Amino acid sequence: MEFLVRIFNTIILFFLFGSCITLDQELEWEDVKSDHDPVLNIMGIISSDTLVKSFVRVHRSLTMDEARDSLVRDTIDGVQYLYYMPRFVIRNANVAVSNQANSYTLEYQSFDPEDFDFEDSVLQVGSYIYRGDDMNPQPGETWTLSITTPDGKSVTGETTLPPKPEIDDGVLPDAFNVNSVITMKFTPLDDNVQIINIGNLLSYFSPYYYDKDYGAGYSCGLTQEHTIWQGVDSLVYQREICNNSDADWDEDALIIHMLSMDQNYYEYFIKYGEDPEYSSLLIGSGGSGGGFGLDGGIGFFGSIGIDRAFIPIVP
Repeated sequence: MEFLVRIFNTIILFFLFGSCITLDQELEWEDVKSDHDPVLNIMGIISSDTLVKSFVRVHRSLTMDEARDSLVRDTIDGVQYLYYMPRFVIRNANVAVSNQANSYTLEYQSFDPEDFDFEDSVLQVGSYIYRGDDMNPQPGETWTLSITTPDGKSVTGETTLPPKPEIDDGVLPDAFNVNSVITMKFTPLDDNVQIINIGNLLSYFSPYYYDKDYGAGYSCGLTQEHTIWQGVDSLVYQREICNNSDADWDEDALIIHMLSMDQNYYEYFIKYGEDPEYSSLLIGSGGSGGGFGLDGGIGFFGSIGIDRAFIPIVP
């Protein structure tokens, strides 16, 4: 949203001041050159949750004269396809993670629909993942990351998994009335920040399920996110006021999703998450940037734990 506001403000400024700017017809373009040496931009997450796999994304920053995408011609089942592939994604790196006892080699998850396991998370598309079933990170373990690329670049990283969050199911009501107030209890963490996301199940399957006027993902006051700081053990939750407060509600469920994070994850996404000095992990054209839990690259290598709870919703 902030990005869209900036674009809108830029357009307004253009129309306000554009007529006041006169360009000399003799003005000539000058090539801009840079001696920027591409660096690796990493997103790595070690997860102790059985439903969320650990993964590592390996990107690189681009030089001034590089296009962001490459045009690719591919043939699938005898049919030729033309599509663009991002240049910043590195698909042939050597990526391994280790917990000091064992080392696990991660493999690149292709964009090719013939190679993609649709049971995996969309975050794993374009990522390196472990194909086996014997990698089971546990809270308190220290994991290391090693990445090397064919052109000689390398990155190492380290993270210590946070304690697993624990929602106290015993104090949750048997059902949630959309106009009620509930107090959620959970185990406080002394050294780690947590995030709790709350929403209704049907909004995940149909973003416009309750109110099409509010856009994708809006579930009329139920969807909320809260940062849980160190030592906090409870949250008072109630549905926020919205325009269709009196609308009929079908059978649904309230999903409570709690995530604990290590220091690297916290610093990248929360402490410095809005700082423009740090380049985004979703784009390859980096500028300056920080490396959290990393040596030799930008981005972050962190770890998470997850707990969930479900409450039936009643009108």
